[in-house]
Amino acid sequence: MEKDEIRTYDELEDDEKEVLDAFRQMKLISDYNKFKLYKFKVEDLINDYEQLKKLREVIQVKYFSIYEELVTEELIEGELDASVWGITREHETETWDSELQLMSEIKTNFDIAIKMIESGEAEQSIIDAENW
Repeated sequence: MEKDEIRTYDELEDDEKEVLDAFRQMKLISDYNKFKLYKFKVEDLINDYEQLKKLREVIQVKYFSIYEELVTEELIEGELDASVWGITREHETETWDSELQLMSEIKTNFDIAIKMIESGEAEQSIIDAENW
């Protein structure tokens, strides 16, 4: 049995190149569609975070307003300690901003990959690697 030698893309026969090109195109199309799907999912998640942050602000305003009314009407006793809310809110904001930053970076990477596929740069990189 002969040992198969490893050949670069440029050393292949035309029919072998055609098969390899078809597989490469299928892989690029698959990656392209996968990247677009996950980019959409990440964008949707980012939008949810933006809505969550806005909703949290609305809730806090309502909370303080209702709490103050209840105290004024003497329906409850106590003082509202806004510092506790501030600390909680600051922690939430830091956490959500950190998660948003990560998702934004992931989205940017998908954008770059999609553009590379659309421009043909990704395919050329694969061909260059095959010839290495």
